[in-house]
Amino acid sequence: MKTLLTFFLLFYSTYSTLLHAASFTADAVQIRGESVSHAKMYWLDGNVRFEYTEDGVPMAQIFDNKNNKIIWLDSENKYYLEREMPESERVNTGKKSNKNNDPCKQFVGAECVFLKKTTMNGREAEKWLITLTTNGQDFHVFQWIDTSYKNILRQENSDGTGLSVEIKEDQEMNGRKVRKLTMLAFTSSGEEKQGTQWYDNELDIVVKQEYQNDVVDELRNITIDKVSKKLFSVPKDYALFDTSLKTAQQQKVDVILDKN
Repeated sequence: MKTLLTFFLLFYSTYSTLLHAASFTADAVQIRGESVSHAKMYWLDGNVRFEYTEDGVPMAQIFDNKNNKIIWLDSENKYYLEREMPESERVNTGKKSNKNNDPCKQFVGAECVFLKKTTMNGREAEKWLITLTTNGQDFHVFQWIDTSYKNILRQENSDGTGLSVEIKEDQEMNGRKVRKLTMLAFTSSGEEKQGTQWYDNELDIVVKQEYQNDVVDELRNITIDKVSKKLFSVPKDYALFDTSLKTAQQQKVDVILDKN
């Protein structure tokens, strides 16, 4: 079973903060040039389920944030696979806090120091110093975090790379109130790349992001509604997909074909 296309990156991006609504559904659309993919999405307390069709087979992919695992369901053959969810893909749920938004939640094993309150890109911000250690070497990151929304307004890395973000409020998309974030990433040599994200004001998640003009991820037809917990577990009549058995069977077939 293959991995679903990168719909989930829309919700587990670097700029995600906290979710207000406990549950909702939406239509997830991914555009890569002329290629367009669709999935039905269900969200419940940080757990996400995507339903889609792959090679004509109905599939589901579940991000079980509570148990830190990712599950794939073959709805036609009633098989499932699962693996541990990486720390970087887990999402924080809860209510916004007036306290400083600790950026160390983004980096495993990092040290974070709050420096001061300041202004960045015309908005009130909190400035942080983040230190990561790799192979005995320290890597320093300065971040300016928007006081109101907790989005990153600027990031400067010790290798000369970084990111600058402009926030435009009072926007609307698909009938919902959003804020628009225009991001400019830069390298130490001066090369720049631009991208845009739209955050839903109520849900506080990215509902659309666009890069390079033809790379788009979007949530449409968002409905705040109750979502069943059963959607995020493996049905009792599903069997674990035995990848080792399939590999052995394929090797046997390859041997037979080689002999012929």
